[in-house]
Amino acid sequence: MRCLYWFLLLASFVINAEQLRIVSSEFVPHNGEHLPQQGYAIELVRRIFALEQQEVRFEFLPWPRALKQAKDGEAVAIVSLWYDKARAEYLHYPTPLYQNIVRFYHHTRQPIHFQQLSELNKTKLRLGIVRGYSYHPSLKSAPFTFFEVHSDLESLKMLALGRVDLVVMEQKVAEYLLATELASFQNQISSTGPIFEEKPMYLAFSKAHPAAAALQQKFEQGMQRLKQQQRFEPALPKYLP
Repeated sequence: MRCLYWFLLLASFVINAEQLRIVSSEFVPHNGEHLPQQGYAIELVRRIFALEQQEVRFEFLPWPRALKQAKDGEAVAIVSLWYDKARAEYLHYPTPLYQNIVRFYHHTRQPIHFQQLSELNKTKLRLGIVRGYSYHPSLKSAPFTFFEVHSDLESLKMLALGRVDLVVMEQKVAEYLLATELASFQNQISSTGPIFEEKPMYLAFSKAHPAAAALQQKFEQGMQRLKQQQRFEPALPKYLP
């Protein structure tokens, strides 16, 4: 019994001493390598782990590579992502960080107005999406011509240049990009139709990483402590220009 006690104590020490390597991709303003505190989602994760005296380190990678490293256990976790049934085979999804809102965006020169997704079935439209993102199944079943790109910024650029008719993306991401890198198109691109999805955003833990289960428990404990201290603020004001 004494050996078991010391083993558990040592394991706890190793987890506390280990610097977590969490992978991410650019998803401004939620996470961005050059944002203050690397974005709101990453700042929030740091605050959660700080309450558990756990140091964390973030590495920014292209989205497909970040996802693969989390799948293979090269990284202990990945932020920020939405729930996907296929990914749940290799990722643990804990309590979500906060909600994302996903909308369609159009160019005001060629507006597309609708109240239900089924209304878009009447015309063959070109839709910009990001490769590797998880979208609602109803999107794939609609008769769109899909144009896959590597980032939300590329997707909005294609819309600005008239190469697609619509794009679908997270609302705060669109607002941020249109206020910064695509400011010249801010008055020409807007959301259209109702909210497409409200999706919880996660820090998901790799099932292949040996420390993931214990570290997920630390995350849950830190999350509850943050909420109890009334310091959990799911808003992004200081990251939006």
